Amino acid sequence: GQTVGFALARGISVLVISCPCALGLATPVAIMVGSGMGAKNGILFKTAVSLEETGKTQIVALDKTGTITSGEPKVTDILPAEDNSEDGLLGLAACLERPSQHPLAAAIVEEAQRRELPLTSVENFNAVHGRGVRAVMGETSFIGGNRAMLEEAGIDPGALLRQADALAAQGKTPMFFANETKKRLLGVIAVADVIKEDSPQAVKELRDMGIRVVMLTGDNERTAQAIGAQAGVDEVIAGVLPEGKERVIRDLKR
Repeated sequence: GQTVGFALARGISVLVISCPCALGLATPVAIMVGSGMGAKNGILFKTAVSLEETGKTQIVALDKTGTITSGEPKVTDILPAEDNSEDGLLGLAACLERPSQHPLAAAIVEEAQRRELPLTSVENFNAVHGRGVRAVMGETSFIGGNRAMLEEAGIDPGALLRQADALAAQGKTPMFFANETKKRLLGVIAVADVIKEDSPQAVKELRDMGIRVVMLTGDNERTAQAIGAQAGVDEVIAGVLPEGKERVIRDLKR
């Protein structure tokens, strides 16, 4: 009781669906659509296999800085040692950190420039992966970085350690600066990198899909746990050096 065109369309539909060619058509179309949707959301799939494997994901490991957080840290606290001033500590720290490419270093330099502090060049600059920086000014060697770097240099953080721990518990990253030549702590500068507004929601959606979310960071344990709690991740792995992150991923896969 229908037209020839109507009947022909239904007949072709049956043939296309039942024919093995349907699989040959559906697979590349699905890959194209999936890749296109990924691209619209800023996700590039290198191969079709990568796209297929994504559907089997059980664990997602996220870096902290610039992924869960905004990647635009700001100086929040400056704690100079007794014989130093805020501007003196900040100016020295900015001179040390200026050659560095790290976001935390940029935050210190930016704050020093905002206060219009004079900055001088340093010599023998060396960025120690996962630790901090070392440089020479005049004939004196200075270091700036995490507690591990301070301890490796044999410098006692003294009374400032408790304050640094308190700042870390608030989700801030305390950075220690010291005169390495004289083995003397100059002070602590705390930098905070706030989490992105949509990070908690993104983590929640991943967890709702049954995916375990792990946060990897080279930051200290207290700061990492505070950020992880805000984002709602399942597990936090802190204090990981850049070269150690690949090992952690391998362990998670295993």
